[in-house]
Amino acid sequence: MCELNLNFYNFIIIASIFIGTTFGLLLIFTKRANRKANILLGIVTFIIVFWSVWILSLDFQITNYLTYFYLIPLNYSLALGPLLYLYVKKITDFNYHISKKHGVHFLPLIIELTVHIIICRDALINNITAVETDTYLKLMPIIQFLAIISIITYSIYSLKAIKFYHFWLKKNYSTNDAYSLRWLYRLITIFAIIWFLWTPYTIIDYVVFDFQLGISDYYPIYVLLSITTIWISAEAFLRPEVILLETNKPKSIKKENPSEEIAKKASWLKEQMETNLFYLNSELTLKSLADNLDIHPNVLSKLINDGLGKNFSDFINEYRVNAIIQKLHSGNYDHITLLGISFECGFNSKTTFNRVFKNIKGITPLNYKKSIKKSLHNFK
Repeated sequence: MCELNLNFYNFIIIASIFIGTTFGLLLIFTKRANRKANILLGIVTFIIVFWSVWILSLDFQITNYLTYFYLIPLNYSLALGPLLYLYVKKITDFNYHISKKHGVHFLPLIIELTVHIIICRDALINNITAVETDTYLKLMPIIQFLAIISIITYSIYSLKAIKFYHFWLKKNYSTNDAYSLRWLYRLITIFAIIWFLWTPYTIIDYVVFDFQLGISDYYPIYVLLSITTIWISAEAFLRPEVILLETNKPKSIKKENPSEEIAKKASWLKEQMETNLFYLNSELTLKSLADNLDIHPNVLSKLINDGLGKNFSDFINEYRVNAIIQKLHSGNYDHITLLGISFECGFNSKTTFNRVFKNIKGITPLNYKKSIKKSLHNFK
C-alpha cells in the first residue's frame, strides 16, 4: 500500500502542487495582453508541479499501489531554462516572435526523455522500480548536472535581457517604475542560486554516498525551488501587466557629431518643453512627446541624444526637478508635502522622485528643502 508519512517538507510540497496548478492554469488560460508570454511561464510552473508529484511518489512509495507509475515521464528539467528565457524575451519585447527555429533550445529535453525510456526499460526487464536500476544511478547524475548548467546559463541570459530592457526603458520612458521588472530580476537570480546550490548536493551524493541519499535529504532544495517558481508565477499573474506604448524599438543610428542644424533643433525642443510644459505629464513617453511635436520618435531620440547629450529620461526629469526646486524656493508651496509637489511636477512615484532628485542634485529632496530653510534663516 501507499505509505503516506506526512512531514513538514512534503506537506509544503503538497501545498505547492495545488497552488502551482492554480497559477499555472491561470497563466495559461486567462486572456490577457501578455498571454503568449504567460503561457510559457505557466508551463514552467507545471514542470515544477510534475516534478513535485514525482518527488512525492518516491517518498510515499506510490509504486506499491500503482506498480507502473514510474513509467509516466514527470521530469522535464532541461526545458526549464529555455522556457524561462523565452518568457523573459517575450515580456521585454513584444516584437519577439517564437518560431520553429527556437525548437533547438529544447533538443536537450529529448536526451532527458530518452534517458527516462532507457531507465524504464531497465526497470521493466528486471521487475524493479526505476530508481533501483543501474541505469538510473549512472545516468541521472549526468542529467542533473546538465540541468544545472542549462538553467544557470539561461538564467544569466534572462538577466542580461532584463538589464537591456531597463536600459531601453530609461531611454524611452520618463517615469518607468510601472514598467520595471526588478522583481523578476531578483527572483530569477534567486532561482539560479538555488539551482547552483544543487551542485554540491549532487557531488556529495554521487562521490560520497554513491548516489544513495534519500528524497528527504533533498527536501530543502525541492521546497525552495517549488516556492521560488510559484512566487515567480504569482508575481507575474497578480502584478499589473507590462504593456509598453512603444513596442517597436528603434534601430540604432550611427552616432555623428552634432551639426548646426541639430543644435538649432535642440534649442527649439527646449523652447517647446518650457512653453508647453510637456514634462508635467507623468505618463509622458518618447512616442507621445514625438506625437505632440509632430516628429518621428527616432528623430526626437536622435535630437535628444546628439543635440543635448542626454537620454529621454534624464532630459524630462531634469525639467521636473527644476520645477520642484522653483516651487520650493518660491515659498508658496510650504503647505504641500514634497511628495505632493513632485506629483504636481510630473513624478508619479516616491521612489523614482527621491532617486532622480538625488542623482541630479547630489542631495535628497528633504535635505535640499532643509537647506533652503536654513539659508533663509541665516539671511534673516
